[in-house]
Amino acid sequence: MLFLVGTRDSNIKNGTILNESCPKCEEKNTLHFSIYRKYVYITLIPLFPVGKSVYIKCNHCQESFDYEDLSENAQLQLRNEKLDRKIWMFSGSILILLAIIYNINSCANNQNETDIFIKTPTVGDIYNLKFSNGYYSNMKIDRVTKDSIYTTHNDFNAYLPHEVDDLDKAENYSNRKVSYSKKGLIELYKNDEIIKIRRSKYPIETKESEYKIPLTK
Repeated sequence: MLFLVGTRDSNIKNGTILNESCPKCEEKNTLHFSIYRKYVYITLIPLFPVGKSVYIKCNHCQESFDYEDLSENAQLQLRNEKLDRKIWMFSGSILILLAIIYNINSCANNQNETDIFIKTPTVGDIYNLKFSNGYYSNMKIDRVTKDSIYTTHNDFNAYLPHEVDDLDKAENYSNRKVSYSKKGLIELYKNDEIIKIRRSKYPIETKESEYKIPLTK
């Protein structure tokens, strides 16, 4: 995905500088001002404001002036102009903050669920695995006895942990049968080889004779 980063100006206020004469034609109350706020954006989504600029023009002689060309009183008027807070200029930052909060809460909830599920394995649970070779995959629980867990491993691996959930399709589980002791399963979790546990959509009861002992990666 391509992200475009840059800055833009947005007109936030217009008005007339009262009781001031034009530095050129000396007509009074003809100095019109426009205040612009500069903001940073990413792919057209505003992130935050970074400054402002003022444009002054005489409506009588059509001459433009810089802020420094004005009298001290006119500059003070402009400095004292009340500018409404443009919340939309922070919309991108707000979205990023909400996404961070959501991901933190999601990770915490997943961790809490995994802490519980590892102690109470259930038929249909999906275990996301991290192998010593750096690859990721998953397995599903087919059968649970008093001391053992019987599983089917996914036929495919992923390069990144967030890609593992996409492998969880019924057709990706075939004949890679592996069994574990419950204690061995907890050890895998303590060693970070089991990184996440979810409830499965594909619970399948399988015969115990089909399984291999111990785990082979």
